[in-house]
Parts: sequence; structure tokens; C-alpha cells
Amino acid sequence: MTNSQTRSEATDAILTHVSGGHETPILALEYCGALPAGNQAWQRSGRAYSYAHAHVPFLYVAELGGYELDANRNRKAARLPNPAVPFSYALLSRSTSAPAFPIFLRSPGADAASVKMYGPIYGESELLALIRCCLFSESVAAVQMSLEKKVLDLVKLLSSPEGHTRNDTLKPAQWSAALAHVRSNGDLLSYLIPNAPLPWSKTAYIEALTPSVSRLMGIASQYGIGLTSTKLPLCIIPSNKRSSFSNAVCGLYPGLPDTFVKWLRQSGHLVVCWVMGFKPRGDDARPDRGLPPLGRMLIGEGTDLLTVVYGPAPKATWPLLANAPRTLMQRNGLWEAILAISDAVLIDSQTAPHTPIPVYTRQQWFSAVALPAATELFVEPVPLQVGEQDVDTVLHLMFDRIAGDSVFEGLCNPPGGDWSGLSLLTNDRSAELRWLGLPRVTAEGAKRPDHVFQVFSPGSLPIIVAIESKDAAGDVEDGIGPRLTKYVLDLVASAASVERATASEPWLHSTRAGSIAGLKTVSVAAFVAHSDAEVRQVALRAAVDLVLGFTFSPDHKSCALVGKPCTAAGKSLWAFISKFKCEPIALDFRSVQ
Repeated sequence: MTNSQTRSEATDAILTHVSGGHETPILALEYCGALPAGNQAWQRSGRAYSYAHAHVPFLYVAELGGYELDANRNRKAARLPNPAVPFSYALLSRSTSAPAFPIFLRSPGADAASVKMYGPIYGESELLALIRCCLFSESVAAVQMSLEKKVLDLVKLLSSPEGHTRNDTLKPAQWSAALAHVRSNGDLLSYLIPNAPLPWSKTAYIEALTPSVSRLMGIASQYGIGLTSTKLPLCIIPSNKRSSFSNAVCGLYPGLPDTFVKWLRQSGHLVVCWVMGFKPRGDDARPDRGLPPLGRMLIGEGTDLLTVVYGPAPKATWPLLANAPRTLMQRNGLWEAILAISDAVLIDSQTAPHTPIPVYTRQQWFSAVALPAATELFVEPVPLQVGEQDVDTVLHLMFDRIAGDSVFEGLCNPPGGDWSGLSLLTNDRSAELRWLGLPRVTAEGAKRPDHVFQVFSPGSLPIIVAIESKDAAGDVEDGIGPRLTKYVLDLVASAASVERATASEPWLHSTRAGSIAGLKTVSVAAFVAHSDAEVRQVALRAAVDLVLGFTFSPDHKSCALVGKPCTAAGKSLWAFISKFKCEPIALDFRSVQ
């Protein structure tokens, strides 16, 4: 299962119970080592919503207490989620039969002040207790109550002067009152509208903003209030303002279809979700994929939800949305979330047609979305198709599981990996140093590797192996090798963020720089290879020390690793790899000239 922008929502791990040839999911787990702030905080909301409604308990394990770093890798500020995000999990858990909760653990970058503040929120004991309950079919009621209390405590802390300087959300007492109202069979909107009508306005920072959507945002600001926040891209149009809001929208967009206008003018409260959803080039839909589910988790199932899409999606999106919404959902996780969650959609994008403005109601796309057939679930231990994630998996098995103590894994690409930091051992292995807050956009001339390993040999300094993994040979960039090693060398030239002597000890803040002297680096390109010619071709243009081509058998039960050393350093690494004893996995090694 994958988490890419073009696939259905999937989580990091699912525990299942197998009996009599039948497999039943009992717990879904999601882990993120990135700072849980901004849209990073709600990117997993779609997974929480999906699993809770599939009656599968869901836990989102995140780190709390870490700091954002500036361009010089100095600590700048704590990065924390909007309190509405953890609060939405508590509401979701009350409306479904399966608990869905965030569980926060201590961030490696947390200092003493952060640990003191967030210590009562950390939930390692609840994490272990809930896993046990699911494994042994025990009641989760007690653990669920404990987690709900910790969520509320965090929400109150995040909205208080002690925990954050923000003043754009409910006050701590209001959050408590809102949850008490829901516990008494109320809903969030029936509390917020009379008791906490926060002013709301939308600030859009992209250049590709149409004049009409700017006016639409102004109309929403005039008639709407904030959904727990003055700044979240979610607002409420109260039922007594919905008619005036609808008239203003129809005046802004003449000629809207009657079906949409009729829906827009219905009675009842309306919530509007504002999805930018796409980076300026229109090539990345991931940032907002959790926003519609976040809105639905807060408001429940009985309130109308209108999603306004205003970002510069690729032009090819709009014919698919109009004529093949099922295909669009299959290809793009953001659109899957929008169409699965929303009651209506309004498009005002620079890349979309404006005469007439594209609008849709659920009945227009729901009939085109086929519900999955009821089938027995049993996951075969062999992938149906292979790609980059299978390359990543074999690399991890080879270096971390098979190579033994001679290799240290410092950074691992998902699935199941952690990109939140890079670790290296000191040359004498007396300490593990970790650099946190890795930038997503790297400096010119550098590229963050997908994997970083240290290879230790007796009597010599360790070798740093930086690997770029790809689906296919054609995806490997020209000249990628020096960029991989530059990233590592530039990073370790700065002071490590934290350090520890052993994996069982807590992280401590570090000021050591240059503690790994005489670094030797080896760059590697790894990909699914369909021929030796592809391996040779990448060796000619990638400027790496070693090319690794992964050739999987037709039944995907075995793999041949084709190696092409390009330098003396690459030859030494290939000789080391070729000596691995791979009885646990069906893996053969073969060189190509």
C-alpha cells in the first residue's frame, strides 16, 4: 500500500488477525516524525476518517516538542498543530464505533522546557495499552477515555498563553465546553454558532488567484464565522445567513445550474472548505488532501459541506472531473478526498473554464463512483506489482537486517521509514548523532538521498553510502551522484541537533560539529531494471559510484541485484554487498560489465 499523491489513502501499518484463511484488520497505525504543524498536521486526517468508518481503530503517532530550524540550522520556534486537528479526532471517535486518536511522543529535539510542558500529554503507555487491547480483543473503553482527556489537555494547552501565543482559535474553556456539549449528544456547530462566533477571513498567498474567487472569499467573510479558528481554511455559514450567502454567490457567478443553486439554498448550516490543493506548478496535490476530511471530522455527517477548489490544478483535471470522476479519484488522493467527503464542489481556478463556472453536487458524481464489491480480505505476502517502494524494502533488508553490525542505517525511505532526521555514528561508535529538521527543498547542487547507511570496516574509517531510489531507469537524474554526497557533507558540517550514547537512552541536545572526521562517501542509484542495458545507460549519465538494478522475477517472489561499479569506491562497496548471505530473502547478485 502506498501514500503517494496519486493513490488511495493508505497507512503505514495494519495489524490483522488471520483465521481459517480469512484476514481481519484490527488496528491501523500511522507514524510521522515531521513537525506536526500547518498542513502537515492534517495530512493524515483522510486516513483517520477512512479507517474509523471502516470500523478499524486508527492511531496517528506523532512527535511533540520539536523546533523548527532556520537556514543556519539554529532552533527558531516550536512548531505545533492547530488545536482543531487533535480535537477532530476526539469528535470522530465519538461518532464511530472505532477509536481514532493522535498519540504524541517526545520529539528527539524537545528541550527540558518542552518536556516539562508536554510531558503529561505524551502517550506511550496508551499506545501500548491500545495495541494490547486490539491484539487480545479487550475493551478499549478505558484507553479511549484516557486518550480523549489527553487530547483535550493538549487542545487547551495549545490555545492558552502558556502553550502558544496564538489568539486565532477558541479559548481553553470554550474547547472544554464544546466537548462537553458533544458528550451530551450535541454537535460542534450547535455550540459554536451561539457561543463562539469567531470572525473569519481567508488569506490566499498564491499568485494564480482569480479575481472572482477573491470576491467569493470576501462574501464568505461577510456571512461566515470560523470553524474553531479565524484562520483555518474552513468556515461556517449559519443557517440564518445561508440564504443571503447563496444570493451573493449566485450574483457573483451568473448562470449557475439549477441543481447546484437548489442545493446551495437549502436550509441548515453550511460549511465551506477552501482547497488550494496544488503547488504553483499544479504538480503536487498532497498538502491539502486531509483538509476536507478534517472538516468532516469536526462537523459530522449531517451538515452540508461545500468544497471550493481555487488552486492551479493541471488542465487535464477538469475533463476528468466532468466526465470520469472515478478515474480522477483513482489517480489522485486529493480528489478522492474531495469527492468522498463533500456534498458539492465549486471550481474557481486559473486553469479551469469560467463560462460557466464548474460546479457539481454529490448526485452528479456519486452515481459514477462504484462501491467496492464485498470480498474476503486476504493479503498475499507477494506484491501484485513492483516499484520504488520494493527497491526501498530490499535495500532496507540488505543493509539493516542482513549486513549485521557492520552497517548502521541513518536514514530510510518510506514505507515504514523516517525522513524526519539523519543519524550517523561517531567513528568510534561511542555516540549516535542526529540532525533534525531536514529541509524538504535542498540547496542548489544538493539532493536529499532516499537512504543513508554507514559501512564500518576493521582498521578503516566508515563509508557513508547515499542512495537515490527510483521506479525506473529513466527516472534517475543525470549527474545525481555528487548532489547526494554534497547533501550529506553539507549537513554534517553543521552541529548535530541531538545525540545519545545508546538507542535505549534519551536524546540530549548536541553542539558537536565535525565529530565524524574524514568522511568517505559513496553515491548509489537504485531502480527497477528490466535489462542490463538500462543499468549500463544509468552508469554513463548518473555520475554515481555504483548503479544497482533490481530485476524482479515475473511472480515477484525473488529478485536479482545487478551491480555496475563506476569508480574504485563503488567497486569496493559492490564487493561488500555481493558477500551478503541472503537466506531470509530470495536475492541473487550479478555484475554487469
